[in-house]
Amino acid sequence: MKAAVLQAPRRFAIEERPRPIPGRGEVVVEIGATAVCHSDLDMYRGSHPLHYPAVLGHEATGTVVAIGAEVERVRPGQNVLINPVLVCGHCDCCRRGLDYLCRSSGIIGREVDGSLSEYLCLAARYVHPLPSHVALDEATIIETLSTVKHAQQRAAIARGESVVVLGQGTSGLLHTRLAVLSGATVIAVSRTQWKLDMASRMGAQYLVAASLEAAIDEVLRLTEGEGAEVIIDTVGGADTLSVGIRMLRPGGRFCSYSASSEPFTSVSAFQLYYKEITVLGARAMTPADIDESIDLVASGRFDLSGFVTMRYPLTAVAAAFEEYERNPDRILRIVIDSRPTD
Repeated sequence: MKAAVLQAPRRFAIEERPRPIPGRGEVVVEIGATAVCHSDLDMYRGSHPLHYPAVLGHEATGTVVAIGAEVERVRPGQNVLINPVLVCGHCDCCRRGLDYLCRSSGIIGREVDGSLSEYLCLAARYVHPLPSHVALDEATIIETLSTVKHAQQRAAIARGESVVVLGQGTSGLLHTRLAVLSGATVIAVSRTQWKLDMASRMGAQYLVAASLEAAIDEVLRLTEGEGAEVIIDTVGGADTLSVGIRMLRPGGRFCSYSASSEPFTSVSAFQLYYKEITVLGARAMTPADIDESIDLVASGRFDLSGFVTMRYPLTAVAAAFEEYERNPDRILRIVIDSRPTD
Protein backbone atom coordinates (compact mmCIF):
# COMPACT_ATOMS: atom_id res chain seq x y z
CA MET A 1 0.00 0.00 0.00
CA LYS A 2 0.96 3.67 -0.34
CA ALA A 3 1.40 5.94 2.67
CA ALA A 4 2.21 9.66 2.82
CA VAL A 5 5.09 9.89 5.31
CA LEU A 6 6.09 13.19 6.85
CA GLN A 7 9.86 12.73 7.14
CA ALA A 8 10.58 16.19 8.60
CA PRO A 9 8.74 19.52 8.77
CA ARG A 10 7.32 20.33 5.32
CA ARG A 11 8.79 17.19 3.73
CA PHE A 12 6.43 14.45 2.58
CA ALA A 13 7.34 11.25 0.74
CA ILE A 14 5.01 8.62 -0.72
CA GLU A 15 6.24 5.23 0.49
CA GLU A 16 5.27 1.65 -0.26
CA ARG A 17 4.44 -0.30 2.90
CA PRO A 18 3.03 -3.75 3.62
CA ARG A 19 -0.76 -3.84 3.66
CA PRO A 20 -1.85 -4.53 7.25
CA ILE A 21 -3.51 -7.73 8.47
CA PRO A 22 -5.99 -7.45 11.36
CA GLY A 23 -5.29 -9.17 14.66
CA ARG A 24 -7.78 -10.19 17.32
CA GLY A 25 -10.31 -7.41 17.87
CA GLU A 26 -8.94 -5.34 14.98
CA VAL A 27 -10.22 -4.15 11.61
CA VAL A 28 -8.50 -2.98 8.44
CA VAL A 29 -10.10 0.07 6.84
CA GLU A 30 -9.52 1.13 3.26
CA ILE A 31 -9.29 4.88 3.81
CA GLY A 32 -11.67 6.81 1.61
CA ALA A 33 -11.08 10.35 2.82
CA THR A 34 -9.07 12.31 5.39
CA ALA A 35 -9.82 15.92 6.29
CA VAL A 36 -6.79 18.08 7.04
CA CYS A 37 -7.33 20.36 10.03
CA HIS A 38 -5.24 23.08 11.66
CA SER A 39 -3.53 20.69 14.08
CA ASP A 40 -2.34 18.67 11.06
CA LEU A 41 -0.97 21.90 9.61
CA ASP A 42 0.87 22.64 12.86
CA MET A 43 2.45 19.17 12.80
CA TYR A 44 3.36 19.61 9.13
CA ARG A 45 5.29 22.80 9.78
CA GLY A 46 6.89 21.57 13.00
CA SER A 47 5.12 23.82 15.49
CA HIS A 48 3.37 20.87 17.20
CA PRO A 49 5.41 18.11 18.90
CA LEU A 50 5.81 15.07 16.65
CA HIS A 51 8.21 12.16 16.25
CA TYR A 52 9.41 11.79 12.67
CA PRO A 53 8.84 9.98 10.40
CA ALA A 54 5.08 10.05 10.87
CA VAL A 55 1.89 9.37 8.95
CA LEU A 56 -0.56 12.16 9.76
CA GLY A 57 -4.34 12.09 9.48
CA HIS A 58 -7.05 11.64 12.10
CA GLU A 59 -10.35 12.97 10.67
CA ALA A 60 -11.04 9.99 8.44
CA THR A 61 -13.63 7.72 6.89
CA GLY A 62 -13.37 4.56 4.83
CA THR A 63 -14.60 1.05 4.20
CA VAL A 64 -13.88 -2.04 6.30
CA VAL A 65 -12.07 -4.60 4.14
CA ALA A 66 -11.00 -7.16 6.75
CA ILE A 67 -11.80 -8.03 10.38
CA GLY A 68 -9.98 -10.05 12.99
CA ALA A 69 -11.31 -12.62 15.42
CA GLU A 70 -13.98 -11.50 17.92
CA VAL A 71 -15.05 -8.45 15.86
CA GLU A 72 -18.85 -8.23 15.69
CA ARG A 73 -19.80 -4.54 15.52
CA VAL A 74 -18.74 -4.05 11.88
CA ARG A 75 -18.40 -6.23 8.80
CA PRO A 76 -16.37 -6.11 5.58
CA GLY A 77 -17.86 -3.74 3.04
CA GLN A 78 -19.28 -1.40 5.68
CA ASN A 79 -18.44 2.31 5.59
CA VAL A 80 -17.12 3.69 8.87
CA LEU A 81 -15.98 6.85 10.62
CA ILE A 82 -12.81 6.63 12.69
CA ASN A 83 -12.67 7.84 16.29
CA PRO A 84 -9.05 9.04 16.53
CA VAL A 85 -8.83 9.34 20.33
CA LEU A 86 -6.66 6.53 21.72
CA VAL A 87 -7.30 5.53 25.35
CA CYS A 88 -5.61 3.16 27.80
CA GLY A 89 -8.81 1.68 29.25
CA HIS A 90 -7.50 1.30 32.82
CA CYS A 91 -6.63 4.71 34.32
CA ASP A 92 -8.96 6.40 36.78
CA CYS A 93 -10.67 8.44 34.04
CA CYS A 94 -11.26 5.38 31.87
CA ARG A 95 -12.61 3.45 34.86
CA ARG A 96 -15.07 6.27 35.57
CA GLY A 97 -16.38 6.20 32.00
CA LEU A 98 -14.47 9.36 31.06
CA ASP A 99 -12.10 7.67 28.65
CA TYR A 100 -11.96 10.76 26.42
CA LEU A 101 -10.05 12.31 29.38
CA CYS A 102 -7.69 9.32 29.58
CA ARG A 103 -4.46 10.13 31.43
CA SER A 104 -2.47 8.42 28.65
CA SER A 105 -4.59 9.46 25.69
CA GLY A 106 -3.22 10.11 22.24
CA ILE A 107 -4.55 10.45 18.73
CA ILE A 108 -4.21 8.49 15.55
CA GLY A 109 -1.92 10.45 13.25
CA ARG A 110 0.34 11.63 16.05
CA GLU A 111 1.09 8.92 18.62
CA VAL A 112 0.55 6.19 16.00
CA ASP A 113 0.42 6.27 12.21
CA GLY A 114 -2.69 7.91 10.86
CA SER A 115 -5.01 7.83 7.88
CA LEU A 116 -2.92 9.46 5.14
CA SER A 117 -2.42 6.01 3.69
CA GLU A 118 -4.45 3.59 1.61
CA TYR A 119 -5.20 1.24 4.51
CA LEU A 120 -5.24 1.53 8.30
CA CYS A 121 -5.43 -1.22 10.93
CA LEU A 122 -6.93 -0.33 14.31
CA ALA A 123 -8.99 -1.75 17.15
CA ALA A 124 -12.64 -2.22 16.22
CA ARG A 125 -13.72 -0.01 19.13
CA TYR A 126 -12.40 3.00 17.19
CA VAL A 127 -14.68 2.65 14.16
CA HIS A 128 -18.32 3.72 13.92
CA PRO A 129 -20.67 2.50 11.17
CA LEU A 130 -21.78 5.07 8.60
CA PRO A 131 -24.98 4.82 6.58
CA SER A 132 -24.18 4.12 2.94
CA HIS A 133 -25.89 7.30 1.71
CA VAL A 134 -23.50 9.57 3.66
CA ALA A 135 -20.61 10.64 1.41
CA LEU A 136 -17.21 9.64 2.79
CA ASP A 137 -15.54 13.00 2.09
CA GLU A 138 -18.21 15.10 3.81
CA ALA A 139 -18.48 12.56 6.65
CA THR A 140 -14.90 13.39 7.70
CA ILE A 141 -16.38 16.55 9.25
CA ILE A 142 -18.45 14.43 11.67
CA GLU A 143 -15.40 13.87 13.88
CA THR A 144 -15.19 17.62 14.53
CA LEU A 145 -18.98 17.86 14.81
CA SER A 146 -18.91 15.29 17.61
CA THR A 147 -16.43 17.40 19.60
CA VAL A 148 -18.67 20.42 19.04
CA LYS A 149 -21.66 18.42 20.28
CA HIS A 150 -19.73 17.41 23.38
CA ALA A 151 -18.83 21.06 24.10
CA GLN A 152 -22.40 22.27 23.68
CA GLN A 153 -23.71 19.56 25.98
CA ARG A 154 -21.28 20.83 28.62
CA ALA A 155 -22.50 24.38 28.01
CA ALA A 156 -26.11 23.15 28.40
CA ILE A 157 -27.52 25.43 25.71
CA ALA A 158 -31.29 25.78 26.09
CA ARG A 159 -34.00 26.82 23.65
CA GLY A 160 -34.44 30.57 23.52
CA GLU A 161 -31.01 31.44 24.90
CA SER A 162 -28.69 33.84 23.11
CA VAL A 163 -25.40 32.28 22.01
CA VAL A 164 -22.40 34.14 20.60
CA VAL A 165 -19.98 32.08 18.52
CA LEU A 166 -16.59 33.77 18.24
CA GLY A 167 -14.95 32.74 14.96
CA GLN A 168 -16.56 31.07 11.97
CA GLY A 169 -14.01 28.58 10.78
CA THR A 170 -15.03 24.93 10.51
CA SER A 171 -15.64 24.45 14.24
CA GLY A 172 -17.30 27.85 14.61
CA LEU A 173 -19.73 27.11 11.78
CA LEU A 174 -20.52 23.72 13.29
CA HIS A 175 -21.15 25.40 16.64
CA THR A 176 -23.40 27.94 14.94
CA ARG A 177 -25.52 25.27 13.24
CA LEU A 178 -25.77 23.02 16.30
CA ALA A 179 -26.80 25.94 18.53
CA VAL A 180 -29.47 26.88 15.98
CA LEU A 181 -30.76 23.30 16.06
CA SER A 182 -30.95 23.62 19.85
CA GLY A 183 -33.35 26.53 19.46
CA ALA A 184 -30.89 29.25 20.47
CA THR A 185 -30.64 32.71 18.98
CA VAL A 186 -27.14 32.74 17.47
CA ILE A 187 -24.86 35.72 16.94
CA ALA A 188 -21.98 34.76 14.63
CA VAL A 189 -18.80 36.86 14.88
CA SER A 190 -16.05 36.89 12.25
CA ARG A 191 -13.92 39.36 10.35
CA THR A 192 -14.34 37.36 7.12
CA GLN A 193 -17.42 38.00 5.02
CA TRP A 194 -17.55 34.66 3.18
CA LYS A 195 -17.49 32.85 6.51
CA LEU A 196 -20.33 35.02 7.77
CA ASP A 197 -22.24 34.21 4.58
CA MET A 198 -21.84 30.54 5.41
CA ALA A 199 -22.88 31.22 9.02
CA SER A 200 -26.07 32.68 7.60
CA ARG A 201 -26.57 29.40 5.70
CA MET A 202 -26.09 27.61 9.02
CA GLY A 203 -29.04 29.60 10.37
CA ALA A 204 -27.33 32.32 12.44
CA GLN A 205 -29.88 35.03 13.15
CA TYR A 206 -27.28 37.80 13.50
CA LEU A 207 -23.95 38.34 11.74
CA VAL A 208 -21.26 40.59 13.20
CA ALA A 209 -18.38 41.48 10.88
CA ALA A 210 -15.82 42.82 13.35
CA SER A 211 -12.82 42.05 15.47
CA LEU A 212 -13.57 40.54 18.87
CA GLU A 213 -13.08 43.83 20.71
CA ALA A 214 -15.20 45.73 18.23
CA ALA A 215 -17.96 43.10 18.44
CA ILE A 216 -18.67 43.73 22.14
CA ASP A 217 -20.89 46.77 21.64
CA GLU A 218 -22.82 45.08 18.83
CA VAL A 219 -23.48 41.96 20.90
CA LEU A 220 -24.73 44.12 23.76
CA ARG A 221 -26.96 46.07 21.34
CA LEU A 222 -28.41 42.86 19.88
CA THR A 223 -29.15 41.55 23.38
CA GLU A 224 -30.74 44.86 24.44
CA GLY A 225 -27.86 45.62 26.77
CA GLU A 226 -28.26 42.43 28.79
CA GLY A 227 -25.48 40.34 27.24
CA ALA A 228 -25.63 36.78 25.97
CA GLU A 229 -26.25 33.64 28.02
CA VAL A 230 -23.46 31.69 26.32
CA ILE A 231 -20.19 32.61 24.59
CA ILE A 232 -18.44 29.91 22.57
CA ASP A 233 -14.82 30.77 21.81
CA THR A 234 -13.40 28.95 18.77
CA VAL A 235 -10.67 31.54 18.23
CA GLY A 236 -8.41 31.15 21.25
CA GLY A 237 -5.91 33.79 22.25
CA ALA A 238 -5.07 36.09 25.10
CA ASP A 239 -8.13 38.33 24.99
CA THR A 240 -11.02 35.99 24.28
CA LEU A 241 -12.01 35.32 27.89
CA SER A 242 -11.89 39.02 28.75
CA VAL A 243 -13.98 39.85 25.67
CA GLY A 244 -16.39 37.03 26.44
CA ILE A 245 -17.00 38.18 30.00
CA ARG A 246 -17.87 41.66 28.75
CA MET A 247 -20.36 40.13 26.27
CA LEU A 248 -21.99 37.87 28.87
CA ARG A 249 -24.94 38.67 31.06
CA PRO A 250 -24.65 37.91 34.80
CA GLY A 251 -24.73 34.17 35.37
CA GLY A 252 -23.57 33.47 31.82
CA ARG A 253 -21.36 30.63 30.57
CA PHE A 254 -18.11 30.93 28.64
CA CYS A 255 -17.18 27.78 26.70
CA SER A 256 -13.56 27.60 25.62
CA TYR A 257 -13.45 25.48 22.48
CA SER A 258 -9.81 25.99 21.61
CA ALA A 259 -6.54 24.18 22.11
CA SER A 260 -4.56 27.42 22.21
CA SER A 261 -1.66 27.42 24.66
CA GLU A 262 -1.66 31.22 24.85
CA PRO A 263 -2.55 32.33 28.41
CA PHE A 264 -5.63 34.47 28.99
CA THR A 265 -4.81 38.06 29.97
CA SER A 266 -6.68 41.03 31.44
CA VAL A 267 -8.97 38.80 33.51
CA SER A 268 -9.36 39.16 37.26
CA ALA A 269 -11.12 36.93 39.75
CA PHE A 270 -13.39 39.90 40.51
CA GLN A 271 -14.85 39.73 36.99
CA LEU A 272 -15.76 36.08 37.49
CA TYR A 273 -17.10 36.82 40.97
CA TYR A 274 -19.13 39.90 40.08
CA LYS A 275 -21.00 38.32 37.16
CA GLU A 276 -20.83 34.79 38.59
CA ILE A 277 -19.47 33.54 35.29
CA THR A 278 -19.05 29.83 34.57
CA VAL A 279 -15.97 29.00 32.50
CA LEU A 280 -16.07 25.63 30.73
CA GLY A 281 -13.44 23.63 28.93
CA ALA A 282 -14.30 20.95 26.39
CA ARG A 283 -12.00 18.19 25.21
CA ALA A 284 -12.59 15.55 22.55
CA MET A 285 -15.82 13.53 22.55
CA THR A 286 -17.45 10.33 23.71
CA PRO A 287 -18.41 7.43 21.43
CA ALA A 288 -22.04 8.42 22.05
CA ASP A 289 -21.28 11.93 20.76
CA ILE A 290 -19.97 10.37 17.55
CA ASP A 291 -22.99 8.11 17.05
CA GLU A 292 -25.42 10.95 17.73
CA SER A 293 -23.55 13.21 15.30
CA ILE A 294 -23.68 10.52 12.62
CA ASP A 295 -27.45 10.33 13.17
CA LEU A 296 -27.77 14.12 12.83
CA VAL A 297 -26.04 14.05 9.45
CA ALA A 298 -27.70 10.87 8.20
CA SER A 299 -31.15 12.26 9.03
CA GLY A 300 -30.51 15.39 6.96
CA ARG A 301 -30.84 17.74 9.94
CA PHE A 302 -27.18 18.72 9.63
CA ASP A 303 -26.03 19.51 6.08
CA LEU A 304 -22.25 19.24 5.69
CA SER A 305 -22.09 20.47 2.11
CA GLY A 306 -19.71 23.40 1.69
CA PHE A 307 -17.25 22.41 4.40
CA VAL A 308 -14.86 20.66 2.00
CA THR A 309 -13.00 23.46 0.24
CA MET A 310 -10.58 21.38 -1.85
CA ARG A 311 -9.86 17.74 -2.68
CA TYR A 312 -6.50 16.13 -3.49
CA PRO A 313 -5.36 12.56 -4.15
CA LEU A 314 -2.98 10.94 -1.68
CA THR A 315 -0.09 11.27 -4.14
CA ALA A 316 -0.52 15.07 -4.09
CA VAL A 317 -0.56 15.41 -0.30
CA ALA A 318 2.49 17.71 -0.32
CA ALA A 319 0.68 20.13 -2.64
CA ALA A 320 -2.40 20.01 -0.42
CA PHE A 321 -0.47 21.01 2.70
CA GLU A 322 1.44 23.69 0.80
CA GLU A 323 -1.87 25.19 -0.34
CA TYR A 324 -3.29 25.07 3.19
CA GLU A 325 -0.21 26.82 4.59
CA ARG A 326 -0.42 29.53 1.91
CA ASN A 327 -4.14 30.22 2.30
CA PRO A 328 -5.41 29.10 5.72
CA ASP A 329 -8.05 31.84 5.86
CA ARG A 330 -9.61 30.72 2.57
CA ILE A 331 -9.97 27.06 3.52
CA LEU A 332 -12.33 25.20 5.83
CA ARG A 333 -11.19 21.64 5.16
CA ILE A 334 -8.97 20.04 2.53
CA VAL A 335 -9.81 16.39 1.96
CA ILE A 336 -7.26 13.82 0.84
CA ASP A 337 -8.66 10.88 -1.16
CA SER A 338 -6.63 7.78 -0.28
CA ARG A 339 -8.48 5.18 -2.32
CA PRO A 340 -6.09 3.03 -4.36
CA THR A 341 -5.94 3.95 -8.04
CA ASP A 342 -4.35 0.75 -9.34
